[in-house]
Amino acid sequence: MTSNNNIQRYELPQPPAPKNRWWLVGLGAVSVIFTLLLALFFYNSISKNLIENRTFFLNKQVEFAAHEAQRSFKHFNEDLLFFVENQELINRGELSENSKKIDSLRVEKLLSTYIQLIDTLSIGIGDVGQVYTLDENNKLVANPLDSNWMSGYADSSSLLLQSNAGNVKVSVKLNLKKYFEDLLKKYYLGPNTDKLVYGKEGFYNINNNGPIFFKDKIVQDEIVNEIEGGVEGDYWSQITEESEEDAKEYLLVQYPFKLVNIDENFAFVFVQEKPSIDADIFENYFHLFATLLVLLAIIIAFIFKYFKITKENSNFLEKKSKNLNQLLKQQTILLQQSKGFIYYQDREDKIYKVSENVREVLGYNPEELVGRSVKDFIITQSDEFLESRQGLIEKKEGVFNFEFTSETKNGNSIRVKIFEKLIYNKDSTYEGSVGIFTDINAKYRADQELIKSENRLRSVLNCLPDIIFIYNNQGVYLDYYVQQEELLVVPPTLSLGKKISEVLVGEAGEKAMRAFNKVILTGKMQTEELDLLLDIGRRYFEVRFFKLDEDRIISVARDITGQRLWERGLSEAKEAAELANREKSSFLANMSHEIRTPLNGLLGITGLLFKTELSEEQNELLSIISDSGESLLNIVNDILDYSKIEAGKMELDPVAMNLTAELVKIIKVFSGMAQQNSLVINLKIEKNIPKIIILDKDKLAQIFFNIIGNAVKFSKVGGQIDISISGELIFTKNLILTCTVKDNGVGIAKEKIPQLVKPFTQASESSNGEYKGTGLGLAIANKLIELMGGVLHIESEIDKGSTFTFALISQGSEEKVNDPKESFLNSENQAIEILAEAHPLDILLVEDNDINLKFMLMLLSQMGYTPEVALNGVEAINAVEKKRFDLIFMDNQMPRMNGMDATKVIRGMANGRKTMIVGLSASVFKEDIELAMNIGMNAYLTKPVKIHQIVEKIKNCIIWKENGFK
Repeated sequence: MTSNNNIQRYELPQPPAPKNRWWLVGLGAVSVIFTLLLALFFYNSISKNLIENRTFFLNKQVEFAAHEAQRSFKHFNEDLLFFVENQELINRGELSENSKKIDSLRVEKLLSTYIQLIDTLSIGIGDVGQVYTLDENNKLVANPLDSNWMSGYADSSSLLLQSNAGNVKVSVKLNLKKYFEDLLKKYYLGPNTDKLVYGKEGFYNINNNGPIFFKDKIVQDEIVNEIEGGVEGDYWSQITEESEEDAKEYLLVQYPFKLVNIDENFAFVFVQEKPSIDADIFENYFHLFATLLVLLAIIIAFIFKYFKITKENSNFLEKKSKNLNQLLKQQTILLQQSKGFIYYQDREDKIYKVSENVREVLGYNPEELVGRSVKDFIITQSDEFLESRQGLIEKKEGVFNFEFTSETKNGNSIRVKIFEKLIYNKDSTYEGSVGIFTDINAKYRADQELIKSENRLRSVLNCLPDIIFIYNNQGVYLDYYVQQEELLVVPPTLSLGKKISEVLVGEAGEKAMRAFNKVILTGKMQTEELDLLLDIGRRYFEVRFFKLDEDRIISVARDITGQRLWERGLSEAKEAAELANREKSSFLANMSHEIRTPLNGLLGITGLLFKTELSEEQNELLSIISDSGESLLNIVNDILDYSKIEAGKMELDPVAMNLTAELVKIIKVFSGMAQQNSLVINLKIEKNIPKIIILDKDKLAQIFFNIIGNAVKFSKVGGQIDISISGELIFTKNLILTCTVKDNGVGIAKEKIPQLVKPFTQASESSNGEYKGTGLGLAIANKLIELMGGVLHIESEIDKGSTFTFALISQGSEEKVNDPKESFLNSENQAIEILAEAHPLDILLVEDNDINLKFMLMLLSQMGYTPEVALNGVEAINAVEKKRFDLIFMDNQMPRMNGMDATKVIRGMANGRKTMIVGLSASVFKEDIELAMNIGMNAYLTKPVKIHQIVEKIKNCIIWKENGFK
């Protein structure tokens, strides 16, 4: 109404009196000045407010961007670590470089997932590697790397990782600029803003990838120092991308961060040009000023009244706002670490403000909690909460703590704790509260589990048969858990308050205190065994001392008397078994030596007889003698082979062989026994079986010798033995041989068939000596068949005969093999070459057996050599002292000094360092052969020795001598 009246007065036809005009002019002038002052005041206030708000907004955005960069890079590092360990698992146990494998599918997935971050991915397994990239079509491209590929990636833009075992190494060439550029594009800051990245190369703008220059170097140094020190901040400075003349003033906000496994400091810097901020200020101010002009006429009367109050409040709010922002920053950092949020309640206990951390704790948005109360989130104990809190308010207490179970937005129960600052006005009237709501669920569960664990431990301790004592650090008994007091020196109640040395005396007490003191010094568990004489008799205890905590030591003692008695009996049984095993080994070694030594003379002389002129019948009879000697040798080998089979040391040696010729040779051994009993031995080999097969010839002969020999032994006079060989080719060359030996002899009872393959057993238990044998033949044959991939199957019926069937895995071969008869004639029947005329050698023969000595002298004399003879190792050493020999044939087992010891001495003599020493021994054990080679022998021949083996060693010595003994 006043305004309308004024307007009407202005429309009067007569102007007002001069005095009134000057008053109006004065009032207008004052109003204009007041308006200008008011506008200036509001402009300053709005300018500060907008700048602070803009600074706060940029601070939050740059902080979010830095955290996102760290989180994404951490996920990438974890994926890369998982990939490295997965490659280690894939290649575990692969020894050769050619067998190393790289999971290219996982490589492609890794490159595709982090295409903006990975430039190249280099993977090394051992000394080789591959470098992987993605082409324009996102297809995996792999190129090989040389052995020094790791040296090219030792900079901060590369990430080097290796597996725990160290077999797999990965180098990633990082494209951090591209990574930062793509990440920062998601943040919209408004017009006239830029996003900068700080790294080892300085500041650069992601929009044009160009460097940034500061006009004020002091500000630049301040920013760099705070980034390197890990301190965030905001600044005003003039920066440019080209020349200093183009520099403009910007608001800069930076947040420093580091990336996992990258030894470099980074920072995101968000900048806004000052004119754009000023434009926002002017725009806001313009609208406000226009509004003020409209409202000025209405509110001018009230401005004078509230001007002072408004200014004071503005200053107060500005100061409080800064303090609050600083406090909120500090609280936010603390709450992020403690998983909590801040809330504000009014006098009605209604929440009116909540920090953003509430999302991480309860899952609610901050605005969803406004108007609600803390008690709404209490599942249990709500009455206790209200009574306790109200009681503190009535007492005008300042703080309130409470712990309870709460519920998240998705319905999960968590344990939380609140801390409230209760606020009162000047009249001590409750005005509200500020509280911290903290998730302590992990700690609560850990505490509950600890309580349960302690209860379980106490229950276990009360049930354990062990004797448990607890001491202080001076060795004084504090507590005990004992089930059987009769196992103690004194009752446990009498031990409390006493030292260990006062309860345990003598050697036991000294050992216990020694262990106790060592625990105090080292902190490590100590174990002692105590021998105590109790009322119930002598008892042995195993006592463990270890730290319970910093102030207490615990001992756990267990009665091991029964264990000690058992160990004593076990030790005695072990010693008896070891003694029996040594006696067995000694027996086998002696038996082998005693049998092989005469066999060496028998087979050696037989070989020399073959080289004389013989009639066809004499040659045939001599062949039978030789084959029978070989058969006797096979019996000796059976016993030794079974020992090897039991020890798991038997190995196969497959060679190309003529199957038909080998079987004919085996059957020929039994021709004498067959003629004596009028037996007919038939051999049938199917036509589809290759002439040459690859198989272990010696093992095959051993199998057939035992099975055919068994058939001959148990056949009736005038009986028949049928040997048939069939086969089936698999995958061109693989051949399964099916072998059958059938006789019409006495047969075997079905219940006794399983005993045939057991060692040292025979199906017949008669004592008349009609069927003799070691009882090892079929047991060895069965083991060898299993070793060669087959199974022995036996069918038999009393008085109708037996059938032995087995299958062997072999291969066909196109390799040519000389006929055994031709080879035998070439190696045994041909005249011995006279070597001494063209290649003279000084030979020493060390042998104590007369037959073997005669055989070796006859053989060497036929080659033109006259060796010197020594009957034991001592004579051999004396001979070498007098003369340097080119070749020494050294027997092993001899009186006075054996061949091994003699070889050691000779190798240390001047005349014996370059002499070829060939060992001759009846021992066929691998350990003896390896020992002979290690002590200095050049070769090792086992008896019975073949003539061609002696000739071969002499020829090797000739070659060695002509090469200067190199």
